[in-house]
Amino acid sequence: MIKSKFNWDIQTPETEISEEVASKFKLSPIVKKILESKGFIAEDTIDSILSGTQTLHDPWQLSDMSKAVERINFAIDQNQKILVYGDYDADGVTSTTILVNTLKELGAHVGWYIPNRFSEGYGPNEMAFKNAYDEGISLIITVDNGIQGHDEIQMIQELGVDVIVTDHHEIGRTLPNAHSIIHPMHPDFDYPFKYLCGAGVAYKLAQTLLSQPPSYFVGLVAIGTIADLVSLTNENRTLVKQGLEVLNDHCPPSIKSILKQAAYNDDINEETVGFVIGPRLNAVGRLEDAGLAAELLMSDSEDEAEFLAEQVEFFNQERKDIVAKITEQALEMAETQVQQGNKFLLLAERDWHEGVLGIVASKIVETYHLPTLILNIDDIQDHAKGSARSIAQVSMFEILNSHSDLISKFGGHHMAAGMTMPIENVEPLQEALNAWMDQLAETTSLEPSKKVDVQINESEITIDNIRDIERLRPFGTDFASPCFELQDVNVHQAKGIGQDKRHLKLVIGQSQLQALYWQNGKLVHELGQQQPINVIGTLQINEWNGHQSPQFMIQDLASNNLQVLDYRSKNKTTNFEENDTEVAYFIHEKSEKLGEHYYFYGEYVPRDYEKYVLRDLPATIKELQVTLQMINASQIYLVLNHKHSVYFDGMPKIETFKQCYKALIAKQETDLSKDGMQLCNYLNIKPELLKFILKVFIDLEFIQQQEGIIKINHSSEKTAIESSQFYQARLERIEVEKRLLYEDFGNLKQWIRNEMKEN
Repeated sequence: MIKSKFNWDIQTPETEISEEVASKFKLSPIVKKILESKGFIAEDTIDSILSGTQTLHDPWQLSDMSKAVERINFAIDQNQKILVYGDYDADGVTSTTILVNTLKELGAHVGWYIPNRFSEGYGPNEMAFKNAYDEGISLIITVDNGIQGHDEIQMIQELGVDVIVTDHHEIGRTLPNAHSIIHPMHPDFDYPFKYLCGAGVAYKLAQTLLSQPPSYFVGLVAIGTIADLVSLTNENRTLVKQGLEVLNDHCPPSIKSILKQAAYNDDINEETVGFVIGPRLNAVGRLEDAGLAAELLMSDSEDEAEFLAEQVEFFNQERKDIVAKITEQALEMAETQVQQGNKFLLLAERDWHEGVLGIVASKIVETYHLPTLILNIDDIQDHAKGSARSIAQVSMFEILNSHSDLISKFGGHHMAAGMTMPIENVEPLQEALNAWMDQLAETTSLEPSKKVDVQINESEITIDNIRDIERLRPFGTDFASPCFELQDVNVHQAKGIGQDKRHLKLVIGQSQLQALYWQNGKLVHELGQQQPINVIGTLQINEWNGHQSPQFMIQDLASNNLQVLDYRSKNKTTNFEENDTEVAYFIHEKSEKLGEHYYFYGEYVPRDYEKYVLRDLPATIKELQVTLQMINASQIYLVLNHKHSVYFDGMPKIETFKQCYKALIAKQETDLSKDGMQLCNYLNIKPELLKFILKVFIDLEFIQQQEGIIKINHSSEKTAIESSQFYQARLERIEVEKRLLYEDFGNLKQWIRNEMKEN
């Protein structure tokens, strides 16, 4: 049995799409099932999803839009200096680019500024605002930040500098005292869609200032929307769909250069943004000043863009190396805490780069499915600072807010947060967070779950169906790529691929479907041929040498059946950790027990284990049967070590025993060292069989052997050869080898399962 990592939440649609609507939009059965599972059944909603052009709201409906536009136009008319104040992530630099280029088109006297993550932090910074005042700035426009900058905005407004806030983050109990606030969730306005990203809000402002904003703006909005993981529904869906079309048809030099550095040559889709473009734009701000990323996006020269993109790629590679190093250390620390029973993982260390701790925290959560806080201990600044990521059952904002007395500063939402705290409070916070989690666990299951949209049959996994599913793209937050469940498919082949065999590649089902399971290569040791498994995951088309085939991208797998795994080959090793308390070993009665989890065949086992290893070949089938009927196993590994095999030599015929005895009588005394091979040739048997025959004769007292000399025992009684214990032991050994070493594995596996049913 292989346990799933997640609870599989199978979606059961409450209503169905009418046949009329399905016919109108030419929905294939699989696309119809997907839409129903996600709750999209209305005609106008389906039209919006498929066309991507139906949901664009009037930008003038946004809060304070008229007031903001009036102030901006006044600043342009009076040639006042305007500062666009951005943020250091992908959404922040795309927002900055959109608004700066908008104001430049209008002839504004405009500059831009992005605070440093490490020296200034997120959002309005008092020193930066004062510097702007000293430089004669009359108007500051924030993008992708500002809604929490109450003190800084109040300070600069009192100095006579107006601030227009454009933001999309959570609004606190009060609003900052800004000149105007453009925010889709403003409590005094009713904008139809609440979840624009920063670039989306900046684009809305650009739409009111320009009669025809440049088409590449919407491409930047798509990048900001996808990279910031905001809801990919309603207006965002339309903006992303249109933006991806622009990026493919008229890709600006900056994005072209990023893709060139990444050696990416395919069409641009939401995955390209999420895994290629977004991480590179984010990497700069994670390590240094994000201004480089903004400069790249604002560049319209191919040569300049390539030069800047090369620097961005350098930061991205450095970011990867730093993340890999910290993640390795953090995983070791997390494993220790998990073994100690911790339900909240607080991992703190000196000299961890603060810019990547959110990424590391996400990787820890992916591995252990527990809320995680990663902190860098900075002795010079005398504080610990880092990022947290959560699971669905735990609000990170709520749990940190409950312990705010131990924290100097924090901000965030349900799934993520950033924070700074005194070093001496790290250990008390860890204890407090785990106590909080222990209490939560009494009433709430912490097991992770995954939504499964549709249970499908193997016959539905076709190139045509996968292409049809592409009609529903783009996928993202609140509109995830459909997750499918495939039940009871047999494994035909399992192997590890990639560096260190880190990933798992399977061939499954009657159609020999290719399946990949990233980061789970270790499961290759637990998957036997013809073993039925259940899998959940997504579908994609694999292209190789011009050939296309369906491919299943596994997100989780499980096997509810007893697994019998064949490790009888000398090339296979079980690779279990020493003293693994969930592994029991069965050994031959003449072997040495190497620990408390070693048992002789037939011996009582006082507890249940997850895995049982039949390390040695048993002496008899009976003692193995006793063992199989006694244990409660989910996985049985057949190793069956043995020094030599007798199966193919078989049992000598009774006539051969008689011929050997007559030959020994004829000589009266036989010196094996001189006459042994001659006797073998006479009997036409191997020396091993001659040794066996002589053991039987000695056992039955037909002969005596002393120092290699065989003498006939004339006083022995006539006894049947078959009565010898050595004869019977060889018969048993032949039966053991036949059943356990040379039987068809499918038959052997079924025999073991049948024996265990007698438990």
